[in-house]
Amino acid sequence: MPASLATRVARKYRLALSAMRPAQPETVSWPGGVVSFTLDDFPKSALTAGGPILRQYGCRGTYYTALGLAGTEDELGVYCEPDDVVAAHQQGHEIACHTFSHLDCVKARPDAIVADIAESEAKLAALLGGYLPQSFAYPFGEVSLGAKRAIASRFSSCRGISGGFNHGRVDLAELRATKLYADEYDETRLRGLIDRTCKAGGWLIFYTHDIRVIPSRYGCTPSQFEAMVAYAAQHAAVLPVGEVIAQLGFACIPFGAPAEIDAAPQPHQGSQA
Repeated sequence: MPASLATRVARKYRLALSAMRPAQPETVSWPGGVVSFTLDDFPKSALTAGGPILRQYGCRGTYYTALGLAGTEDELGVYCEPDDVVAAHQQGHEIACHTFSHLDCVKARPDAIVADIAESEAKLAALLGGYLPQSFAYPFGEVSLGAKRAIASRFSSCRGISGGFNHGRVDLAELRATKLYADEYDETRLRGLIDRTCKAGGWLIFYTHDIRVIPSRYGCTPSQFEAMVAYAAQHAAVLPVGEVIAQLGFACIPFGAPAEIDAAPQPHQGSQA
């Protein structure tokens, strides 16, 4: 079996196994539906282009930040500088954890994952006046049972990249999310997904990376991003991930103080953000 195919098969099996073993099972129900827009890795364009679009429609996003990438550049463009993180925080966006070094949580040992997250938390706390992120996303979307067990109790939610929306019994340690990528963009399909989320009373999380006229294969164009933000804001509540978790009544656990999440879920009737 070619290595690339073997890798894909192994990844699919690992994700399926992880999904079958929830680490933080809870029940999610949001009458009327709620949508979150998340920006992974925090390239500068996610704020310079994405921020004004979110603000135009009265919305705020969740920026999963890996500060070890700060100031570097690759196919996603230039990554955020510390001043960008401060600006996003001041604008009311959620600054969330994506490890410090954009660590592959499947390949790394649990103690290495915890240490890398601790470095991220320390840097963000120093930058944002003691702020501790409550939300986490697995870099590369890579998650395993071991990674979930190492991370789950340290955040109020962890987001993966399995498609669809969250409703009913879900795993807060591996929330579903739907990609918003230019190469796979189908506005009719994505609008339909928002409609189904609203009808079911669920929670839809979009994720993308850079937002540019000519985006990377992991990003989208400003017009695509605006189309989804506008449609979501018209039909559902639009909130950062951490605020959805808080309004659902789930505990927020600062990193370094793991505890059992035993709060009963409280359905919340959202209002349009």
